[in-house]
Amino acid sequence: MTRMDNDTPQGPQTDAATRTGATITEIIPGPAATLTVSDNVSASQTTAPAPVSADVTASAAGVQPSGAMQTVMIGTSVQTGEPVMAEVPAFTAAGERSEPLLSVRNLQKHFPIKGGFFGRTVGSVKAVDGVDFDLFRGEVVGLVGESGSGKTTVGRTLLRLVEPTGGDVIFKGQDVVKMNKRQLREVRRDMQIIFQDPFASLDPRMTVEEVIGEALDIHKLHQGAERKPRVAELLQRVGIRPEQMVRYPHEFSGGQRQRIGIARALAVSPDFIVADEPVSALDVSIQAQVVNLLQDLQQELGLTVLFIAHDLLVVEYICDRIIVMYLGKIMEIAPSHQLNNDPQHPYTEALLSAAPVPDPTIKRQRIILEGDIPSPINPPSGCVFRTRCRYAIPQCAEVVPALREVKPGQFKACIRDDIL
Repeated sequence: MTRMDNDTPQGPQTDAATRTGATITEIIPGPAATLTVSDNVSASQTTAPAPVSADVTASAAGVQPSGAMQTVMIGTSVQTGEPVMAEVPAFTAAGERSEPLLSVRNLQKHFPIKGGFFGRTVGSVKAVDGVDFDLFRGEVVGLVGESGSGKTTVGRTLLRLVEPTGGDVIFKGQDVVKMNKRQLREVRRDMQIIFQDPFASLDPRMTVEEVIGEALDIHKLHQGAERKPRVAELLQRVGIRPEQMVRYPHEFSGGQRQRIGIARALAVSPDFIVADEPVSALDVSIQAQVVNLLQDLQQELGLTVLFIAHDLLVVEYICDRIIVMYLGKIMEIAPSHQLNNDPQHPYTEALLSAAPVPDPTIKRQRIILEGDIPSPINPPSGCVFRTRCRYAIPQCAEVVPALREVKPGQFKACIRDDIL
């Protein structure tokens, strides 16, 4: 077995990783490397969580405590690239849903690093590194994570505002990555974005009518006499008086500018919108207004929205499901209420512990992540979160965890099922 890198957590953090339940003990080499699982575990009683019986663990996971197990792929070996299998408690997976509106598979975006006299590529920043998820028609999915986790890059890559390095983005059965310029212009009528900065996203030399009308002109919608009434309708829908369309962006407040940005995104009647931290640059009181506006518009128009944000409380309020990212990879996907009440990944647990609770009688145990987020130029081997994870064990450096379903509708990228 290969030794862990020097940056792997040692001491109490590693000891706290084990408790009663299935625990990885070694990797068995072979055609498909297998993780053996042992029920006899030695743990540090001073730092480890309280023991949980197998029956209790199974019941919490939606599994009948019958001892039934199933063999699943939990990751890929760092050394050989072969699948790593393990036995985990069996459960009934979530039922099949309708065909997704947007399906993302192995999405990658690596920004090249140039160096030397000839400007050759000497490395790359792995901003997004193998992302997979589906968005279904009419749902709002939140995308959360620390700054530098790749959230905005994912959103822009879906629309090809940033060209992907690899992967597939299937929208309405068509691969956006393989489209030419003409096809891309056509599909962008159905895919729009609300930018984070309402001050920089509007052209200061154009009136509001021109800003919103530009999208109509490009896609040849509501031409001639129909253009002005359409702009007035959109402004009224987002809470701005139609007569203000003759003004310039600098004549509006930050919240009003973001409303104009929302109106511009709605101008061509899209099916899918990327909302890239649409409230992070606004005052708290204005944030609530914009979030409520987005929620009302989504319900009224049946929009599918990828809502990128830092604030977990805002995401829980508006989103149906939540995707948690860290260092260019997805750590967990779950329905909003399920993720907030029963997180399955250590990173999600740490994020939730940092979120304020609007009740002075409730105290959360704060989980402090040690150190900074690693460099995406040279991410840690195996699980990219292991260098800051209090449950890390040696095998975390040797296996790249697969995103797998651990409870109905809840997925995590972690090789351990004996924690949380």
